[in-house]
Amino acid sequence: MTGNSKQFTKFICVTTFTKFLFNITRRLIYPFAPEFARGLNVDLSAITSVIAVNQATSLLGPVGEGFADKYGYKILMLFSLALLTIGTFAVGIIPVYSLFVIALFITGVGKSIFDPSLQAFIGNFVPFAKRGQIIGITELAWAGSTLIGIPLSGVIIERFSWQTPFFIIGGFSLICFFIILKIMPKDKKSNTPSKSKTLMLSNWKTIIKERKVLGMLSFIFFMCLGNDNLFVIYGAWLEKSYNLSLIAIGFGTVFIGLSEILGEGCTVLFADRIGLKKSIIIGVSLCAGAYFLLPVLNIGLPYVITGLFLVFFFFEFAIVTAMSLSTELVPELRAST
Repeated sequence: MTGNSKQFTKFICVTTFTKFLFNITRRLIYPFAPEFARGLNVDLSAITSVIAVNQATSLLGPVGEGFADKYGYKILMLFSLALLTIGTFAVGIIPVYSLFVIALFITGVGKSIFDPSLQAFIGNFVPFAKRGQIIGITELAWAGSTLIGIPLSGVIIERFSWQTPFFIIGGFSLICFFIILKIMPKDKKSNTPSKSKTLMLSNWKTIIKERKVLGMLSFIFFMCLGNDNLFVIYGAWLEKSYNLSLIAIGFGTVFIGLSEILGEGCTVLFADRIGLKKSIIIGVSLCAGAYFLLPVLNIGLPYVITGLFLVFFFFEFAIVTAMSLSTELVPELRAST
């Protein structure tokens, strides 16, 4: 694939769209949590519990990522796509709360495996000087989920049902499965000498000893925790305080999507030039400042949207740059880090 730029470009396009599907599945529940609660006949707190369970899957990701280092990225990426397909179709077919929890859990596990496996695969093929640019391009799928995916989902839910978007995601994920199966080369297994069952444990011992890796994991965890605490009440906040409809909430996320795509665009254009470490410091500092502005701006819908725009812009710039830097912390175990 390294010698075929067109093939690599096609691969990046397909995997970026796949990330787009994973991201819609992950983020769909946030703005439409009240609608899901009504559809499943449960309290809103039950839906926020599902969000917490879904986010907890990120802690299980390293288990799968260890297998990616051992067995290859392609197998794990296909496995994660299978989880997405099964989970989304299950939600669409059987609208039961218990199954809803399980289905979103396995799709969350799939995302937690797919994302670092793709980043590690890119890390093996793209020079460090260009890595921020390529990973930044794939991360456009995150902004795309709010810029395109959530607004369309709002229209679909309003006109059909809250289950319909899951059917559509399941169909597209199945198509992506076969495309990746065909165009992605079978990568080599990890070059680490041990082939025993203790390989993954050995890898994690190596990672734990690296303070810079633990620091990066903690940074990403707490950044995402803060962002999710805001996003989890986003839909209910706008619906209750400003009387917005499902379609209005969906299209309101366009501003968040624009902020994220601008943040990712700044990563692509400036992070490598400024330096990844400096870019992260700048991004997280400005993001913290934007959070402090939110209570002040809660005096009208335009001001709230402006505050959310700033928060998600600086968050996205910082987090995508951090992902680019993390691929070089322990190069031989890229998926695990």
